[in-house]
Amino acid sequence: KAPSVIAHGGFSGIFSDSSFGAYSLALLTGLPDVILWCDVQLTRDGAGICFPDLKLDNNSDVAAVYENRQKTYLVNGVSTKGWFSIDFTRRELGNVILNQGVYSRTNKFDGNNYPIMTVQETYAQLNPPRFWLNIQHDAFYTQHNLSMRSFVLSVTRNRSVTIDYISSPEVAFLQNIAPSFPRNATKLVFRFLGQNDVEPSTNQTYGSLLKNITFIKTFASGIIVPKSYIWPVDKELYLLPSTSLVLDAHKEGLEVFGSDFYNDVPFSFNYSYDPVAEYLQFIDNGEFSVDGMISDFPITPSAAIGELYASGCNVAMLQWTFWSSQVMEQVETILVVQIWHIQKQFKMV
Repeated sequence: KAPSVIAHGGFSGIFSDSSFGAYSLALLTGLPDVILWCDVQLTRDGAGICFPDLKLDNNSDVAAVYENRQKTYLVNGVSTKGWFSIDFTRRELGNVILNQGVYSRTNKFDGNNYPIMTVQETYAQLNPPRFWLNIQHDAFYTQHNLSMRSFVLSVTRNRSVTIDYISSPEVAFLQNIAPSFPRNATKLVFRFLGQNDVEPSTNQTYGSLLKNITFIKTFASGIIVPKSYIWPVDKELYLLPSTSLVLDAHKEGLEVFGSDFYNDVPFSFNYSYDPVAEYLQFIDNGEFSVDGMISDFPITPSAAIGELYASGCNVAMLQWTFWSSQVMEQVETILVVQIWHIQKQFKMV
C-alpha cells in the first residue's frame, strides 16, 4: 500500500492556509486520494472553521477589520495576545479574508479574497477524496464553555460529510471521543509535539509518552510525529541514524504519519537541497516506511511516491504520473492568470 499524502491546509506553501485556493491546488497537484487537512477552531457561537491557529491575526486581515477586538488569554498556561476565534461569531468572520501567514512565503496570492470556511463548507465545496480534522486546543475551548467534542460528533453524524481522520495532541480529548468511533470508520490519531513539550491532560512530556506506545494504542489507531523523531539530525543538519519508532509503532498496530515537511525550510544537507529525496528517505530506505506524510507542498510527496511506485510498475501510480502531467498544464494556466492579476494590481499591464 502506498503511503498517504496529507495536504496541510491544502497547498499552503503557496496559497493562504485553509483557503479555497490552497485546497483546490492540493487536489489538482496531489495524488488522486490526497487527504485534505483542516485545523478546526471554534467561533463564539460554536461553529467549526478551518483555520491554522487559535489566533486569527497571523493568517487573516481580522486585525484590520476589527481593530479593537484584541484580547489576552492563557493558552496552555502561557499568556497570549491576539484576535481569537472565540470572540467572533461565524457571521462576523464572514467579513474576514485569509492571507499567507508564513511571512517568508509570497503574499502575492492574498488578493483573491478567500473567506474563512466552516468545516462543512470546506467539505461541500471541495468534495475531497479523504478529509482530516486536527483538534489542537480542545482544553482551551473547554475553558471557554465551548465543546469541541459536541462539534466533532455533530459533523461526523452528518451524512453529507465524511471524516476519515481526527487527530489531536491532547490525550483526554481522544480518550473522550474514542468510544464514539469504531476503528474501521473514522481513525483517531495522537499527535506528538516537541519531545520536551508537556501534554496538558497527563502532565507528561511527549518524549515520555513516546516510551509508552502501548498506552497510545488504547485510544488511537495511529500517531503523528515530527520527522526528527524518525530521522534525527545533528547541529550541523546532517542525518543521524534512524530511530526504531516506526518499526515499534507498527508492531503495536499503529500507523505512523510524519510531519514538519516543508520545501522552503532548511532540512538535512544529506538530501542535497532536494525535498523529493527527503520524502523518499522516509518511504524507501530498506527498513521501514511511514504510512503518510503531512506537507504544505503536497505536490512534492506525491511526486516522490509516484516516482517510487511507478518504478515498480504499480498501475495506479503510473496512471498518476500520466494524470499529473496533464494537471500541471492546468496549474500553469492558473498561475499565469494569478500573475496577470498581480501585474494588473501593480499596474504592470
